[in-house]
Amino acid sequence: MSATTALGPRTDRRDRPPLGSHPAAQGLVAATIALDVGVLAAGVVAARASFLTSGWDLIAWAVAVAVVGAASLSFESGSQLGLDMPLLLAAGFIFGPIVGGAIAVIAYVDPREFRREVSIRRALFNRAQTSLSVIAAAAAFTAVAGNAESWPSVFLGAVLAVGIDCLINYGVVAGVLALHDRVPYSAALSQLHFGSPIEFAATWAAFGLLSLTLVETYETAGAWALVVFSVPLLLARQALASGRRLDKANRRIVTQSEALRTASATLVDERRDERLALAAGIHDELLPALFEVHLMGQVLRQDLASGQLLALEEDLPELLRATNTASESTRTLIRGLRESPIGSAGLVETLRTLADFFRLESGIPIELQVRSEAHGPQRYQFLVYQVAREAIRNAVRHARPNVIRVSLEGDQKHIGLVVEDDGLGFVPAVVDRNKHFGLELMRERVELAGGLLRVDSTLGTGTRVSIRIPTGSVDRD
Repeated sequence: MSATTALGPRTDRRDRPPLGSHPAAQGLVAATIALDVGVLAAGVVAARASFLTSGWDLIAWAVAVAVVGAASLSFESGSQLGLDMPLLLAAGFIFGPIVGGAIAVIAYVDPREFRREVSIRRALFNRAQTSLSVIAAAAAFTAVAGNAESWPSVFLGAVLAVGIDCLINYGVVAGVLALHDRVPYSAALSQLHFGSPIEFAATWAAFGLLSLTLVETYETAGAWALVVFSVPLLLARQALASGRRLDKANRRIVTQSEALRTASATLVDERRDERLALAAGIHDELLPALFEVHLMGQVLRQDLASGQLLALEEDLPELLRATNTASESTRTLIRGLRESPIGSAGLVETLRTLADFFRLESGIPIELQVRSEAHGPQRYQFLVYQVAREAIRNAVRHARPNVIRVSLEGDQKHIGLVVEDDGLGFVPAVVDRNKHFGLELMRERVELAGGLLRVDSTLGTGTRVSIRIPTGSVDRD
């Protein structure tokens, strides 16, 4: 199996810069291509006799490698897993390192090239790093196993060759991904396997050692061994494809389970927010009016007790006015709760209540800035509130910030929100979904509303979550 690169993860390929915009990655790609060209050029001159004596057999090997290469598997990262590694290693064991490396370059087939998903530079890089890994592996095998007839040196040489092939192939590809995505090397390496690392390594090693079987079969049956060898390769591909599907199914189950837990937590938060909004409305609108009714009732009671009947004519209208005010406040509160999912106070006041709650709970200053009044349907305002709550909660729980800033702006056509902190930050490409799964759900909801949610973060510089939702010019709710 050989790993090759493409443009990166398919989920966010549109947002990723091309390879050429990363000087370090571009340099590594160019160096790999130049090294392979130099090694092959010098090797072809030195081993010209090997090419001449191999004759038509090399054509059969090249065709077999091309056919098997066309049946490659794709990683979630967009990289490719070729199944031609046993064939290439066996060619290197039989014909020598340079011949094996040349076959890797000439017979390399990547279906992504026909779909124009891979640039010319990246196609050359894929051929070069595969060729270099075969050359190094075959050279190690030759040094240890000698004439490939003595055991167990043959087996030990094959094990060493498989290990070297893996180190060069996966090491170089992971290096390019790490530089291109600007993520830790371990994170880039984790994109190049499916299933657990131990299971993948065991499968890869066993698959690579099939090259010994091909060498023994080739010595007996000649070029027909390539046809016979296609059967275990087909079975191996099916096994790998089944393992990949099982791994994807397992991750889907984990994702769905996490979604259910997040939804349950969201329901709890929303019920709490409803209680906070209701409490704020009662405290700010209803209690003052009821207190005034109570106060005027006490005044009338004193008037009756003291016999000041004339004062009743002045105090009774005040009691009626206070009663009407309390009644209107109650109706306004009920109407707001029925019509608006964010309470009667509106989006700005609800955000202020939310900021006060998290500030009191965490002790972290939360600054709210309203640049302009937000308009639009209530369901969009509620969505903005939900994103703000999720972003603030993530910052409080995981970022350890000194301050959190919330900025709201809007006009007749859009609502915009920015939540930023100066905390620890994280690498979005290798985000821990157990910590930031809620924002992914919010992203889906924002996109369903026709909006855009963006998360910008780097380690040590904080996080910025921003959304922009088109609302139209008329509030239809």
